[in-house]
Parts: sequence; C-alpha cells; structure tokens
Amino acid sequence: MPRYLIIDGYNAMHKIKELEDKKDISLEVARLYFIKMLQEFMARKSMFDKVSLVFDSKEDALGVRKHLYGRVEVLFTTKDRDADSVIVEILRNAPTKAKISVSSDDNFVKNHTRAYGKDIVPISKLREIIMLKKKTHGGKIKEQEITDKKINQINEELKNHWGLN
Repeated sequence: MPRYLIIDGYNAMHKIKELEDKKDISLEVARLYFIKMLQEFMARKSMFDKVSLVFDSKEDALGVRKHLYGRVEVLFTTKDRDADSVIVEILRNAPTKAKISVSSDDNFVKNHTRAYGKDIVPISKLREIIMLKKKTHGGKIKEQEITDKKINQINEELKNHWGLN
C-alpha cells in the first residue's frame, strides 16, 4: 500500500526557519522553495510515495485547486474552506488501512489525525527529514551555520577577487 504524507503548508512554513526566511522575499518564493525542498527530498528518499502540501487560499473557486510537481501535490483551498478542514476531509475519505502521515503542529489537525488512526509528524521532525543535512561520513556534505564574521570575510574576499574594493 502506498505511503502518503500530508503537510499543513502554512503551519510548516511558519515553523521551518529556512522557509520563514524566504517569506521575507515573498510568500510565493517561500512556497516554491518549499516545493523544491520536497521534490529534492522525494528524489533522495523513498519514505513516501506521494506528498500533499495543503495551503489556505482566499480565492473564489469551484473546488480545491491542485498542482502536481512530480510526486509532490500542492492543494490550494477555496476562501470558504481552510487547509485544516481539507486535510481532515482527506483523512475521512482515505481507506482505513491507508498508510498516511500528517505533518502539522495544529491541535485540530493532530486530534483528527489521531482519531483516524494515522501518524503525526511534528513540524520539527518534518524539517529534520526533508532538509539536505548530511553527516560527514564517507565524503558526504555537512551543513553548518556560517557566522556573520565569516560571511563578511567571504564577501570581502569576493570583492577583492572581482576588483570591487
């Protein structure tokens, strides 16, 4: 049976630092970056067969809009329905034995997920799962924080290299 992950889109975007930072540019940039992160995750790992990312929308529409990005499905609700109720509807309509995990920190969503006997993935755990962080074993990349001092040093070196100083 396929494994399915449903993500409460804006709930995740507000709690994953990398996405929160992108929102400073625009909400659309943050959403696209999130989709890209999920596509890369799906290409690397086979934990799930499909991921659905559900976002609230303020648009008048005849129904939930769906966009497919490979195995990443993006759903936009209508202005009369929120993402939480769409997630609960998906759970309600899913076969009892369906292997579904839901990632949200929203209590309404978590309580319904439990009621339907599905797994809950806290947003902090989702971030750990989908980020490109790799441990340094056998030549793999280790992501690390860069200090402001190091950023300034790199910028100065680049300016010198490009003759901008």
